[in-house]
Amino acid sequence: MGLFNTYTRKKWGKRELDKSELEKVLQIGLHGVPEIKKEEKKKYLGCFRERVLKVLTKKQIVEPGTYKEILEAIKDPRAQRLIITNDVKISEAMEYINMAKNQNVEFTMVDGDNFTGDIGLVVVSDKAVDEENIYI
Repeated sequence: MGLFNTYTRKKWGKRELDKSELEKVLQIGLHGVPEIKKEEKKKYLGCFRERVLKVLTKKQIVEPGTYKEILEAIKDPRAQRLIITNDVKISEAMEYINMAKNQNVEFTMVDGDNFTGDIGLVVVSDKAVDEENIYI
């Protein structure tokens, strides 16, 4: 009897694990718990799309001035956090950071290497808001 078959016959709690259950346990042990909507979270700086109020691209952040739509999103009572990628210099994003501080909205900078696409700033809620138009 092979090693794998020996393990599948051992008790796990009060019941035996079948081969597919053991494979799942091993995969979780090796690779961690599977992440829900991983690609979506990579696009929106670690957040689910359904929680996003507004976004800016990296290019929009460095433009002179600020977008009034971002200020409106930050003032929205559902807004919980402003997230900005560190692909953008903090000095270029400082006006948005100050907006968030003035409205008591948390601010976080995230490592841009972990994310895909050109989104550089998101205003998010802690609950699903399902805003139809998040792009400016």
